[in-house]
Amino acid sequence: MHRYILVCFVVGWVFAIAGAQPPDKVTLRLHYQPGQTLVYEVDVDGKITVISEIGVATDLQFRGTLRQEQQVESVAEDGTAAVLITVNGTLRVDMGGNPAPGTPTAQQSNETTIPQTKLRMKIAPNGRVLEMQPVPSDKASDGGKATPPPMLQDPFQALTLGSGAISLLPVLLPDKPVKVGDSWDLTGTAQLPLPGGRSVPIAIKGMGKLAAVQTANDRPVAVADVRIEAPELGDAIVKVLPLKEMGIDMQAKGGTTTNGKHWFDLASGVLTRSEVTAETQLSTLIRMPENVGGSVLTLQSRTTLKTTTRLVEVRAPSKR
Repeated sequence: MHRYILVCFVVGWVFAIAGAQPPDKVTLRLHYQPGQTLVYEVDVDGKITVISEIGVATDLQFRGTLRQEQQVESVAEDGTAAVLITVNGTLRVDMGGNPAPGTPTAQQSNETTIPQTKLRMKIAPNGRVLEMQPVPSDKASDGGKATPPPMLQDPFQALTLGSGAISLLPVLLPDKPVKVGDSWDLTGTAQLPLPGGRSVPIAIKGMGKLAAVQTANDRPVAVADVRIEAPELGDAIVKVLPLKEMGIDMQAKGGTTTNGKHWFDLASGVLTRSEVTAETQLSTLIRMPENVGGSVLTLQSRTTLKTTTRLVEVRAPSKR
């Protein structure tokens, strides 16, 4: 009798343990709700090392905090969401290495307020951005017609900062259910946001992997590791910079590699946290206009960037 009770206990314990295990496969999908607003805080920490053709190195270290609001305007039957994204924040830049002679002290270290930028995106449930359009700012205070934020006046700065924007793109998710250890291919095209609200399509390749399924605050959370390469990023960004208007001829060769870890709340279909590191190496040739000397400048640059994104607030749709 005691042996029978022991066997029943062991069998029951085994079934209990089995029932507590995470499901064999999970479906990773973004589930936006109409009228919902997701608020993220993004910490940015990076360094740009620029080496001139005569071997002089200049370091730019930057650190800041961005606030990103995703306001869900509508959701189609297939789950594709129209999302208004608003980004603003502050960025502190410190110049190290060997600044050019005569560089004012104020330019060697300063904190800049990042102008509010708005983008309207259509995002598929698998994270792919189907459309991306800049949203003009409100009318100017004098009643005149407002213009969208301009591109950065320094094309090299636009190139280097634009290359880091790839780490802020939505995560590309697998089309089929996956289990821990499964991988999925990320080869394709992505829309890269640039300063001033513009965007450029870039060719990417990479892999995603479901690293774990965990429990956090009694909710199932999937952890995905994602590696993405954009080998021709320099060419893609240069094509959309307003160089002709500035009389500048610019060529940039090189690309970027990102490695990220992302946490998804499986119950709500929401990204709750991301940690991404990116490294970009570019070789840039700049020919200045004849009216300013027509000089030719060759630069080698290496940019390292770490971004940590956290979901800090979820605003439910307002009741009418």
